[in-house]
Amino acid sequence: MNLRALWAYLQERFPPVNMALFAILFLTVYAVARATQPSAAAASFGPNEAVGILAVISFFFRLRVFDEIKDYAADAVNFPQRVLQSGRVTLGQLQRLAWAGLLLELGWSGWQGGATLLAWGLALGYSLVMRYEFFAPQWLRARLVLYALTHLLIMPLIIGWVWSAYAARPLLTLPLLLLGLLSLLGGLAFEIARKIKPAAEERPGVDSYSRTLGYGGAIVAVLLVLLAGTAVQGYLLRLLAARPWPFGLMAALFAATLLAYALSWRRPQAKTLKVAELLVSLFMLTSYVAIIVEIAAAA
Repeated sequence: MNLRALWAYLQERFPPVNMALFAILFLTVYAVARATQPSAAAASFGPNEAVGILAVISFFFRLRVFDEIKDYAADAVNFPQRVLQSGRVTLGQLQRLAWAGLLLELGWSGWQGGATLLAWGLALGYSLVMRYEFFAPQWLRARLVLYALTHLLIMPLIIGWVWSAYAARPLLTLPLLLLGLLSLLGGLAFEIARKIKPAAEERPGVDSYSRTLGYGGAIVAVLLVLLAGTAVQGYLLRLLAARPWPFGLMAALFAATLLAYALSWRRPQAKTLKVAELLVSLFMLTSYVAIIVEIAAAA
């Protein structure tokens, strides 16, 4: 495989900023597990956690490859200039990388014990069903919101996988449920936000929530999901006895997102929508970082 072509593919479809977000997701789950379950907090960050981060990144990379397999034919028509569609890397090469990563995940999970191995197996099994779109691809793709929800359910499963490596028994606790819900809501808000387009930029064969829900309906959906995520984040921060600043930051981000969408509603423009999408992604990032910072400050 040409490493330069692989790097070009990663920058286009699985950029380093995504890898950093997945690393932060791991660290958030790790931090909350240790903070809320003292018996699981004996060890400090070390090689175990470094390998765990790589395992989580590997899992998400395989999800990306699954999407590439499912969407290859349509993307060849709509996005022929992409690195994969232009032939600079191949699906076979990406699949070999993805399955090599699976061995890393298996090794790390076995290293943590039976509960983590089982949790990983559940997440892996669900991802394989996702790969085949729950064996009803045409029916599901015609229902874009349901499609997104069924695919985003992988997020709580990945969080449960990491949680099982560090939390004391019982594993199913309120902080875990809140983390899973936060990841689900944040992912759904971002998924909708990135697929809202002005009418002039809608393309046949390319799905969008602005087409499915209507332009205004898609904007309202993002804001409602983001508001629910803010409530979940606030509840979790209260459990962690957080200082006031994360609450102020959440309020400021929501207000900025609301303003961006209000401007987009009045004058639909791709540039303004891109700003709103960035603000939604910042909500996801800061919701995790705030938790890590507060737990570190309290240690």
